[in-house]
Amino acid sequence: MKITGIRTYWLKLPYAKPFEPTWYPGRKETHQHILLVRVTTDEGPEGFGCGEFPFGLTPTYMQFIQDMIAPWLIGQDPMMIEKLAARMKGDGRLAPRPWVVENALWDLMGKICGQPTYKVMGAYRDKIPAYAAMCELRSDEERREDALRLLEEGFRAVKLRLFMPTIKEDLHIVENIRRAVGDRMTIICDANQGPVRDRNFEGRSPFWTYQRALETARELRDLDVLWLEEPLDHYDIHGIRRLTEATDIAIAGGEIMNGIQDHAMLIDNDCYDIYMPNITLCCGISQVRKVAAMAEHHGNKLCNIHGWVPGTGVAAVLATICSYPNATWMEYPHDPPAIGPESFQGIVKEPLRICKADGCIHAPSKPGFGVELDEDKVRAYTVMEK
Repeated sequence: MKITGIRTYWLKLPYAKPFEPTWYPGRKETHQHILLVRVTTDEGPEGFGCGEFPFGLTPTYMQFIQDMIAPWLIGQDPMMIEKLAARMKGDGRLAPRPWVVENALWDLMGKICGQPTYKVMGAYRDKIPAYAAMCELRSDEERREDALRLLEEGFRAVKLRLFMPTIKEDLHIVENIRRAVGDRMTIICDANQGPVRDRNFEGRSPFWTYQRALETARELRDLDVLWLEEPLDHYDIHGIRRLTEATDIAIAGGEIMNGIQDHAMLIDNDCYDIYMPNITLCCGISQVRKVAAMAEHHGNKLCNIHGWVPGTGVAAVLATICSYPNATWMEYPHDPPAIGPESFQGIVKEPLRICKADGCIHAPSKPGFGVELDEDKVRAYTVMEK
């Protein structure tokens, strides 16, 4: 079997309401932007990969794939993923994130073998607890209602964003949810590298200091928060290591590091308790699994993948995290009405959903990543194809 072509699609899926992400204060987004990659073969099976890309740069990424990856990838054996991923790593010097193509090959491999990809990789589990990753700032009353609704839906954990100008205001967000759910729900917090929501910085640094991160982490531990994610700049190796050593709460991060070499640096320096590589932002599935192996070897640390990957990406993250042992939770982007299965995974026929009975996401039994592309929606939402 040989690869015969690569098609790329820029998709725009409308949100049910304008999305106001905490990490872009004051910004309203009307559409979920997805880069879809389709890898075709001479014997029929196709593989799909998806990623979230800055919408203004999506055409550039599409052209990069066609100009730099397609010419040498066409004609190759799609089963030789390690070999092909090594070449993509070289191309990644010229433009970031070629990993969506590699991930499509993993979907394709499962379909060629007639098995779910996570089983082809060597399965460790077939389900994993999922936490609802909230992503907007709302009123106290709205957030209490949101948390209680999530409990009803089956979620056992929620991730909150800390973006307020002061520690007191950040802690209030957590205290509000803790009062609403008691001990019925695990709480996780994400600082997204510690930017401050106040857009008028008045000479202050827009990023948390080490002292702010330390004080916040200690307060969150008293509120029984499971982990604090990315409280410092991702390259502040010394500060992250100091913080992890000085706190009892788990410190997590690593979603936008540059490849396996950056994660090796983090792991060698004992930076985090939980490593969170993203399968499109920093490296592809094959390298993420190696990061997990390194973390397991180095102090039996966890590797809970950063799961903000739209379209077929949720299924790709699930397949990956089911293939190695040192994972405890899966991130599930979910903050209705803007962010939900219909918008975030909107190009698949049956979006993956949490099981109300056990709070887990169960791996599909179909070949590949186990989700079927909705070709009608792909056609409807495509704004550019190459």
